[in-house]
Amino acid sequence: MSRALPRLAVVVATSAAALVALRAASFVPMTDARGESAWVRLSWSARPERIEQCRRLSDAELEERPAHMRLRLECEGRFARYLLQLTVDGTSALADTVRGDGLRHDRPMHVLREHPLPPGARRIQASLVRLDSTTTITGDSPASGQDTVLGDRETRESERSACAAPASPSHPPFARYHDYTWSRAGRPHHL
Repeated sequence: MSRALPRLAVVVATSAAALVALRAASFVPMTDARGESAWVRLSWSARPERIEQCRRLSDAELEERPAHMRLRLECEGRFARYLLQLTVDGTSALADTVRGDGLRHDRPMHVLREHPLPPGARRIQASLVRLDSTTTITGDSPASGQDTVLGDRETRESERSACAAPASPSHPPFARYHDYTWSRAGRPHHL
């Protein structure tokens, strides 16, 4: 019991000294290297589109395959790349290629970019535009009325792409236009 008392005194004294040092350190002024300018932060995540290269199989190629693998349309695919652009007052400030995460780039893509700006009123445009083309189909073999097992994939794919509304050329997808005034503290004020 008598040996525990000195240990307890040492622990209490050490804890008190650490708390006093922490309190004193909280009054030390900190400088921020980013304090002289405002910052634009682009941050979001999205799933990349799948781009497929498809070809029609000939009747001879279909006969070589097992019955459960006889699809008229054979497709190989990859996931799209996107161009991220930040334009400030009509001048390109950032241009970068964004791909999906993962080894095959099939996971959601995550964007986190920061760019410094001098304080004042600015016109900012951020855009994310797909770089790769869409699905293409090659081959001269006429499609039969119905493919085996999964049905007529070519018809489903063409219907799906016809349902997708094309992007307006004047407003590319994901593009947003904002006017902001930036204060020295880096807080945006919408105009």
